[in-house]
Amino acid sequence: MKKREPRSKKDSSEQPAPASSLPRRWIVRLILAAAFLAFANTTFNGFAYDDTTQILKNDFIRSFTNLPRAMVTEAWFWRARLDQDPGESDKPTTPYYRPVFTVYLMACWALFRDSAFGWHVGNVVLHMLAVYLVFLLLERITSNAPLSGLAALLFALHPLRSESVAWISGLTDPLLAVCFVPSFYHYVLFREAGKRKHLYYALGLFVLAIFEKEPAVGMLPLLAGYEMLIINRGKSLKEIVRPAALYTGMFLAVSAFYFGMRYKALGFILQDSKYVKHTPSEVLLTIPIVICKYIGLLLWPVKLSIFHETPIVQTPLSVRFIAPVLALIALGWLLRNVASSTPGRFGLLFFVANLIPVLNLGAFDASFLIQERYLYLPSIGFSLLLAMALSNPKAWEWIAFGSRRAVQAAVIIGLCLVLGGKALSQNLVWKDDETLFNHGVEVAGEQLMPHYILGFQYLKQQQWLKVVPELEACHEADPKNKFTITNLTAAHLQVYELTKERSHLDRAIALAEDGLRLDDENPLLWDSLGKTYSYDTELKNLDRARSFLMRGYRLQPNNAMINFHIGTLYLKQQNIDAALLYLEQSRMLAPGLPDIYKSLGYAYENRGRLAEAINSLENYVLLQPNALDVEREKKHLETLRAKVQPAPQKPGG
Repeated sequence: MKKREPRSKKDSSEQPAPASSLPRRWIVRLILAAAFLAFANTTFNGFAYDDTTQILKNDFIRSFTNLPRAMVTEAWFWRARLDQDPGESDKPTTPYYRPVFTVYLMACWALFRDSAFGWHVGNVVLHMLAVYLVFLLLERITSNAPLSGLAALLFALHPLRSESVAWISGLTDPLLAVCFVPSFYHYVLFREAGKRKHLYYALGLFVLAIFEKEPAVGMLPLLAGYEMLIINRGKSLKEIVRPAALYTGMFLAVSAFYFGMRYKALGFILQDSKYVKHTPSEVLLTIPIVICKYIGLLLWPVKLSIFHETPIVQTPLSVRFIAPVLALIALGWLLRNVASSTPGRFGLLFFVANLIPVLNLGAFDASFLIQERYLYLPSIGFSLLLAMALSNPKAWEWIAFGSRRAVQAAVIIGLCLVLGGKALSQNLVWKDDETLFNHGVEVAGEQLMPHYILGFQYLKQQQWLKVVPELEACHEADPKNKFTITNLTAAHLQVYELTKERSHLDRAIALAEDGLRLDDENPLLWDSLGKTYSYDTELKNLDRARSFLMRGYRLQPNNAMINFHIGTLYLKQQNIDAALLYLEQSRMLAPGLPDIYKSLGYAYENRGRLAEAINSLENYVLLQPNALDVEREKKHLETLRAKVQPAPQKPGG
């Protein structure tokens, strides 16, 4: 194997001057300490977002005996089963095949169980390891430890890292980095020294990387670009193409093996056509604005959240296509001189190569086309380019000679403090679900999805007074969303029951009628509309209420709530036999619903079945210990128990 030739004097002279005179060991200590300090406060966070289903409720990761199954199972299959998603089946419901990630979760569960502190410490350690490996790689490429240290420091502190470090389930990207970066590092060593062991290390680590997360395929354009634009630049076409094809082909073979296993596990290679939301032309037209938004997040990381809605671009005549394309052309022109140096070419190459895989937008909803964690790997290249700009002497020529180094150092230190401070602040956003979703509404309140998710977070907690304003915001943004209308109608009824404010009842009726005009076969809206006419107001009309409820029942006879509401209505009408029929059916369908037992208790009491009435009311009190009427029902229970107890015998009787 022919050894790589050293860089020319011209190429070396184009590298930025060192940004520091610190010894190398202190550079390493500094960047690792900074990475730790910027994310140490994450260890006080709990579980958030997908952590509940991914970790706390995922029985699959609790035993290493599931290792063989992990190789042939999608990463999110267990969540689909747990949540009983509409798409649940024995077949995959997501395009995510990540067995190494699953094995890592198994190892962490064995170590930390349900300790959020342990999981967060693991994430911080992963990030610190990634930062160190980034430094090693950049130092090898640039032959400049201070420059590489500054780039690694910027990478470590950037607040976009919070989503990958502060969120436990975001560990996929740091975990990918600790496999991907050393894989490419060993490839560089192999091409420099020709030792095959480094090639084997590179291929082995790439196996781990690609089986950890799909974006590892960015290694293929990275290798091809490295061969053509870095180490063989200026050579003949044959000398450029031959090694690029040979070595990239080796990694392509590993990728082919991965995609074969992926097909075996999922039944498709990239994504199932059932889940593709956008056409190829729509994806291509949307890519420029997505790239611009990603670059904007790197340059101005201010309004960070999990919500970055980006509507799909439909036509090339749209301003949302033309403006980003022109912006990218202008950016390319501004960066034209950067490619004249090896570090500059590498920074651009690393950024672009690792951005390509995350531009597979076909299966994502417009609300989730952009994710901050997807920039974890690409931002390594960005960090090198930024470090070069800060270290370039020409950038400081406008300052008096005697103060240039001091100003340069002050700017770099100030920038690092700002980035680190923002990261510390952003880490707190991931404290828990409610904090995360409230933050989303604060910074992206003009979007529908933040209100939607926060509203359903409150709905799960039955905080009805908080549900209504969030779902109203969703309804305002999308008045024809049937799911929002259905849940908002039910929420207004819950608030009416709590407050007795008539406005909520009127709003529920208006929403239900609007929703039924959109879809008159929505059983839940017929159910809600029926309830509105069963309350003790001037609108009360039990016959009308029964008519609407029965319409919902015919559409969905096995709905526990509809059965319950019909049974309760018949109880009000003193049709006890009909009431018991529907209430007992409801109990069979949803044995954990407390209110069923209260209504059943009164129905049984009416029929003189006191033992069953007592049992039902006891269940209600047990299931609903904090209900507003629980004390009243306890007294009622005492009365019923007294009725069934035998009268005491008189002395001498």
